[in-house]
Amino acid sequence: MEEVQKKKEKNIFYYLLLFLSFISTLSLFVITILNNLEDGIKLNTLIPLALFSIFSIFFIITNYKKTNRVWPTIMATISLILLNSLQIALNLNFINLTNNVLPNFSNRSLTEVIKWSEKNNIDIETVYEFSDMVEEYYVINQDIEPDTKLNEIKKLTIAISEGPNPEKEVIIPDMDTWNSERVLTFIKENYLTNIEVEFQESSKIKDTVIEQEGKGNRKRNDLLKLVFSRGEEKDEKVGLIDLTNKSKFEAVFWLKQHTISYELKEDFSNKIKRGNVISQDKKAGTIIKEQDEKVLLTISKGPKIKVPDLINMNMTEITEWIIKNKLKIEFHDEYDDSVKKNKVIKANYKKGDVIEQKTLITITISKGKLTMPKVDDINELKSWLEKYQIPYQEEYQFDERIEQGKIIKTSHKEGDTIKNNETIIITISQGKKTTIPKLIGMKKQDIIKKLKELNLNYNFIYEYDNKEKDIAIKQSMKENSEVSENTTITITLSNGKKPTNSSNSNKNQTTNKPSNNNTNTTPPSQPETPSCTAKTYTVSSKIRDIFTSYDGYNGVSNALYKFFADNYPNVKITVIGVSGSGMSPGSYIEGLRPGSSITSCNSNPYTISIAQ
Repeated sequence: MEEVQKKKEKNIFYYLLLFLSFISTLSLFVITILNNLEDGIKLNTLIPLALFSIFSIFFIITNYKKTNRVWPTIMATISLILLNSLQIALNLNFINLTNNVLPNFSNRSLTEVIKWSEKNNIDIETVYEFSDMVEEYYVINQDIEPDTKLNEIKKLTIAISEGPNPEKEVIIPDMDTWNSERVLTFIKENYLTNIEVEFQESSKIKDTVIEQEGKGNRKRNDLLKLVFSRGEEKDEKVGLIDLTNKSKFEAVFWLKQHTISYELKEDFSNKIKRGNVISQDKKAGTIIKEQDEKVLLTISKGPKIKVPDLINMNMTEITEWIIKNKLKIEFHDEYDDSVKKNKVIKANYKKGDVIEQKTLITITISKGKLTMPKVDDINELKSWLEKYQIPYQEEYQFDERIEQGKIIKTSHKEGDTIKNNETIIITISQGKKTTIPKLIGMKKQDIIKKLKELNLNYNFIYEYDNKEKDIAIKQSMKENSEVSENTTITITLSNGKKPTNSSNSNKNQTTNKPSNNNTNTTPPSQPETPSCTAKTYTVSSKIRDIFTSYDGYNGVSNALYKFFADNYPNVKITVIGVSGSGMSPGSYIEGLRPGSSITSCNSNPYTISIAQ
């Protein structure tokens, strides 16, 4: 009988353990589900948990004596095999059960966001905004809607709270007769930051407002001046209170309230909040005679923050350090062939630097090696190179097979790594070449015929000259110069002798008037300089800005004339429009470029060819 009793007690203990196992398994499942409801239940959490729960339940059933143990054992074994197989597949990246959508980061800490971005390889850009509602260093909002698929996201911008906005407007009421306690409460609750207080002898109630400058709609950092009544009786002696840990404003307010002179200095403190009093040079209880002594207050700058080795920290570690020390952070990213992806390239502070709270830390993260893309269009390639701030150099050569303005080759092939500060050389086709003939001395109709045979465009301007009318006296390009077909050459034709009287002059107002030709372009003629001293210049690299800052043929052409007139006096240029280049209007084709040597007082204008 005694043995039966002991056996029964053992069974009770055994069944109790089974029951507790069942309850704990069920609790784990329910709690995990509830904790993940807000962000959406992740498959990589749900499926393994479900398989584990099934295994546990069938394992418990197999140990219940009265049941048939075969089928529960089979189910438990299958569940365990599936669970183990799933974990192996996940670890080897054979399958992916993550929810590939963007979470809602509102009111989450910056640390959480950075950890998530590292895990999902999403670039994060942080901007700082003021907020009365969201705690400092927590997310106010994000620029992409939650539940957006991750494969549609390249960069996520999040707004981080930096506390109440000092520029926000609040309504400042009339505080006449308010006591000091009520005023201080209002200032604190409304985050006012620019307060001046004074105390004056008055018959009105002590410590109440008697004058106010600044009412109605005001910014929090607008000056608010308040004058309080000190009453009619003077306190000749005042017992100093303990001002430590009070805000600078509260401490100064109390000292002014009791007509005590003071001085302020700042120092670092690991214990006292930034802006609060660290210490006072006189102990609490010290009797201060009015105007006799000064109290020295030391105001906290917050802890002395020594910058760690940021270069060897990851993004999560840096973010946690930023938040812990109440700093600001800004992440940038760059391609760098010498620094591994997601590692720090540089920071704006080095190891050992001492900084204060609220300092902005700028971190540049490596995006790894940058490789040369496959780009056939010259404008697309330039845009790509400028986007990643890669220096490039253009070279031109004639090529009968490749259309003018198209890329012949680049110094880097598709897929080649572009090393830091490496210059990409782009070789651009000038198309078929032709040779400029000698046109000076030829008649207009002969010039037109000759240039058409050579597939050259032309433009005529006129000047008075002793030669016969319509005879060429100048040409913008030297004879035997090699140029692309369809290049425009400007020819100056004689308009005959200059009239000697006003009547004849009025009949021949044709000087510098362009004639009809096969282009729509007539560069403005440049007046002759009566006397000129030759100077040599080198064309500045700023000329490149013209081709990026102005649109269209006319915009670029006018800007070029002005650029040379402002920077290189007495240097004549001619802007030539080239049609059929395949390039966008205003794009540089050939001619003067950065580094070109030019001389003033030139009789033949220098040329710059741009797409028309």
